[in-house]
Amino acid sequence: MIYEMRAVFWGVLLACVDWSWGQETHSFDGDVRDFAIGDSSVYVVTDDRLFQLNHDFTKVIKRDNPNVVYPNQEVPPSDETYPFKVNILLPFIKNKTLITCGTTKCGYCEILDLNEISKSVHSEDSEVGSLDPGDSTIGFIVDVGKNSYIMAGRLKSRVRNKCVNSDELLVLRNTLDGQKGGIFSQSDESATPYIEARQKEKFQFVDGFQSNSHIYVFSNVPKEPQVRLIWFKSENNKANTLKSLEGATLKCCGIMERRRLLSSSVIQGSGGLHGQVLWAGVFTAGNTSDPINTMLAIYNISHSTGPQLKNDDPDFCYEDCAKSSGKGTTPELQPEAVVFKYSSMTSVLAVRHNSWLVFFIGTGDGQLIKLAVDKAYKPACPRVLYKSDDDRRVFPKMHLDPVDRKHVYMALRNQLMRVPVAQCSEHKSLKDCWSAQDPFCGWCESENSKSRCSFQDDCLQPSAWISISEDSQQQNMVSYQVEKSSSGEKITLTVKVHLNVHGTGSLTFTCHFFNTRGDLCDRTSPAPALPRCSCLFSSDQLPAEGLDVTVEIRVGKQNLTEKLMLTNCSDITGPPTSALCSQCMTAGCSWSNDACSWTPRSANSDSIQDVCRLSQSGMNYSEPVIVSIVPSVLSFHGRNHALMTGKNLHHVTRVRIQGHMDCSLKESPVWNHTGSSLTFHIPSGDKGSVSVCAVLPDGRCLGKATVTYGSSPSCTGLTPSTTWARLCGTTHLPLNTLTSQSRPLCF
Repeated sequence: MIYEMRAVFWGVLLACVDWSWGQETHSFDGDVRDFAIGDSSVYVVTDDRLFQLNHDFTKVIKRDNPNVVYPNQEVPPSDETYPFKVNILLPFIKNKTLITCGTTKCGYCEILDLNEISKSVHSEDSEVGSLDPGDSTIGFIVDVGKNSYIMAGRLKSRVRNKCVNSDELLVLRNTLDGQKGGIFSQSDESATPYIEARQKEKFQFVDGFQSNSHIYVFSNVPKEPQVRLIWFKSENNKANTLKSLEGATLKCCGIMERRRLLSSSVIQGSGGLHGQVLWAGVFTAGNTSDPINTMLAIYNISHSTGPQLKNDDPDFCYEDCAKSSGKGTTPELQPEAVVFKYSSMTSVLAVRHNSWLVFFIGTGDGQLIKLAVDKAYKPACPRVLYKSDDDRRVFPKMHLDPVDRKHVYMALRNQLMRVPVAQCSEHKSLKDCWSAQDPFCGWCESENSKSRCSFQDDCLQPSAWISISEDSQQQNMVSYQVEKSSSGEKITLTVKVHLNVHGTGSLTFTCHFFNTRGDLCDRTSPAPALPRCSCLFSSDQLPAEGLDVTVEIRVGKQNLTEKLMLTNCSDITGPPTSALCSQCMTAGCSWSNDACSWTPRSANSDSIQDVCRLSQSGMNYSEPVIVSIVPSVLSFHGRNHALMTGKNLHHVTRVRIQGHMDCSLKESPVWNHTGSSLTFHIPSGDKGSVSVCAVLPDGRCLGKATVTYGSSPSCTGLTPSTTWARLCGTTHLPLNTLTSQSRPLCF
């Protein structure tokens, strides 16, 4: 009994340990309401304070929210008290100022020194954002002509008949006192232009930004719940810019509609792929019980070349909505690709790195997930960079460090975290560096110093930086293929290393093919050229039992050795099972029409897993049916001795646990299995739901169930913290307490 209780104690203690690594964390005395980042500082708003931190959180400046005194009164009456809550936090980098606006009566704005927030440059009563702290507000800097303005959006004021300009949804406000009308004015040369919404009270802004000459604003519209995009062309003044209003409805995603936008990110980089403006959004169906309640989709939102709605948009209008019918129809934009599905995504940040798109995804259960997507929008396996020990929700906004571009800033409740985008230095060889499958990490092959795994900008010229290829989902660094000549006399063995090389440094690339008899290749074999090398040899050298071949590959200073077993492709026969398909393709042969052959595979052929997963079994096993798994909800540390119940479980050899997008595949052996039950271990995993299936001897994995990983127990205290050493007589209490004291007297 004592041993068991000690085991429980240590299990709870280990659950209190923070298993994450590499990040810096700063905790505040209140929950984070918003945060922004500049070239040298991070700015954080809580309910009561504004904070300025340097990028690594080693220096903190604190500023209390101002106590605003209203005109003509020293202290506002109790029924006129409006707490000041910042709802616009906007670093104006070009002007070296920090713009803050918030809720208090009819609004209040203050301009602070960007490098020292304790210094106030300007303040005034101004209704820039919404007046209710819970309402939706948006603000970002845009360039119009030669001026910079704030594109500011807010809901209708709930303070009726007391605040001016309370019906305007989107306006362009001045950033400098020298602009016409003064700072924060929305006036233009001859007008006071604005955008209005036909339905406004439940309207929700989500994001906004400028890309080249166009301004984009994203919002959720309550009518027939939908996600709307409106955009403007940056003209020579405010009025002409706002008059250029156009719009579209974002549809997500196919028949599984997700009608609400949670978070979004523009994909930066020279106008996007092929001159496109690419943007990513997290959409939700609002169904928390749905295991794929949220989807991450990529859109091409480049400016439309179609006709404008000419102020007849069904949701928005320029100035007076009564002057237009609002019966126009907006075009619908479908996603270029849906790249990730999850139960509770809350935020997204997109980064372009070479040909890859990398997404940092925050979740409702406190995880930061990194997802790399190739130029064909095919996602690689997601990787969890951080998971909290509880289920704190990640704030909808995240930022990339603008200086080193190697850290992501994220907020969870009252904490701000700075998380490395990668840990390249942990990998000590080219193969290990490649196996991480991380676009940020590559092998720095240096002529003058020690080679290492590093970020690209840490690999100084004239070094060569060797990274993963543009093809995602590669299972091996080296692949090979065999092909027989039309005459049948020659066999060509082609080896490919899945690498890309950047930089100007020279790089050695050689291949040596041999077996127990010596060198294998004819003199007619072509010279190696990265990433391929080929070996021609006589088909007489391939015996019926197969041919062992060793390939020594040299890439720079790194030596790779691959041992291959070459087989006559025509001899790989049998029922068309997935196992036979894998055997065929692993031998370098081609699998087509449920048979193995010498036919060469195309350069862009699918992976072995993709090709072979649909192959049918020719073996007669009853299809297993999974009824339940106990436990089905567990800690991300895993669980021993889980119980599966169902039907036809006699022939199950192991249980497969499959993560997102067929990644993170893990298998566990089974025991104590009968036709209706079996026992297995559930390995550790990341938070969220994973699929479970039963593996048969022929390689098929059938049956379907779901296991959900959650947070470990969180240690906030131990009650009681004091107990008796023993009771009267010899009865002892369990040893699960922190301290003990003398027992009471017995009568």
